[in-house]
Amino acid sequence: MKNSQFKYIKGAVRYGEPADLYFYTDVDYWSVEDFLYELRWLIDAEVSKINIHINSAGGSCVDGISVFSRLMDCPIPTACYNDGLAASMASVIWAAGQEVYMKDYALLMIHNPFIDNRSGKTYNQVTEAFTAQLKVIYKQRFGMSDEEIQAIMDGKEGDDGTFFTADQAVEKGFISADNIIATPAALKNKITAALKTNTDVSSIKAVMSQYVELPKDTIADNKTTIHQKKNTMNENEITVFAALLGMTGEKATVEGVSAQISSIKAKAENYDKLKASFDKTSDELKTTKAELEGSKASVKNLTADLEAAKASLATYQEAEKTAQAEKVNALVENAINACKIDKADKETWVKMAESDFTLAESILAKIPARADLGKEIADNNKGNAHNDLKDTEAEIQEKVKAVVGEDFKFRKLD
Repeated sequence: MKNSQFKYIKGAVRYGEPADLYFYTDVDYWSVEDFLYELRWLIDAEVSKINIHINSAGGSCVDGISVFSRLMDCPIPTACYNDGLAASMASVIWAAGQEVYMKDYALLMIHNPFIDNRSGKTYNQVTEAFTAQLKVIYKQRFGMSDEEIQAIMDGKEGDDGTFFTADQAVEKGFISADNIIATPAALKNKITAALKTNTDVSSIKAVMSQYVELPKDTIADNKTTIHQKKNTMNENEITVFAALLGMTGEKATVEGVSAQISSIKAKAENYDKLKASFDKTSDELKTTKAELEGSKASVKNLTADLEAAKASLATYQEAEKTAQAEKVNALVENAINACKIDKADKETWVKMAESDFTLAESILAKIPARADLGKEIADNNKGNAHNDLKDTEAEIQEKVKAVVGEDFKFRKLD
């Protein structure tokens, strides 16, 4: 950071103790850049808690969302205080605190994002996108429905969003009654009277600026401040620590002891990191070993399944071979028995059937059986004999006619 002093950190900062950030300005690129720098500084300083005090009319959605995200991811507990006004994007920053508080005179304002230009407020796809994002934030943070949030952001007709006093915020569920910070009645009455029914954010900001002041004290932008505060030791403590660390003479000073302690601490932290890395690697090795054992078991099971499959295949192939041999033998034997082929040619026909069973079967089917051939010859001979008999009878009749004549009749004997 360029400035010699912090802008937003106020009060003393000590290791292991709470620290305070005061965001009493508009939300824009420059304010957010400095704010986030100081937030990181406090995180590095290892304070126990970060209190964010807000008195802001809001501003840029883009920059406000970056603050919200950083606070949500903060590794140190956070608490956000509405010290006067948390309007527009400032209300989103306020909502990012793990704990939220309001002064009893403070105002909270929630509305729809817009683009402010010379022609007035305008809305487009960008503002619609931010509106959807803010609705999700409010919904998740305060447990309200989409309809409730939208109604609050829209406000009543003619209004820009909705204002909430501390009591109204409690009633709506934004904050617990226990988290309302009571202030002197005189101060509360003055601010209430000055605001009355005012709903103009700029006017409200001006009123709050009159009564809500920043703390005066700041600390230098130097981490040594923190280390000096947390490492302050008296002479007896220096003597004891120096003796424990084996430091004597000129080395036995606050700076020397602190440096030695810091070195030991760094080594311890490095050891912790190495141990964590070792433990992680050890766990990964155990996991890998378990996976390897599982893979080995899987391979063993697969090998057994493969051998079983091979044995089944061999049995099936053997059975198929036997069945085929029986089929071939039956085909050839039937052909021999039917006198289609000679028994001496059996081996030739078996080889043909083994090579191409369908072809051998087709050829044998076309060869007539010997018994059928004999019957066919017999049938032919029978027909020929009958015809010859008929021819002989006709020849005899012709000869008889030639001798006795056609009108010959046998006479009846008396």
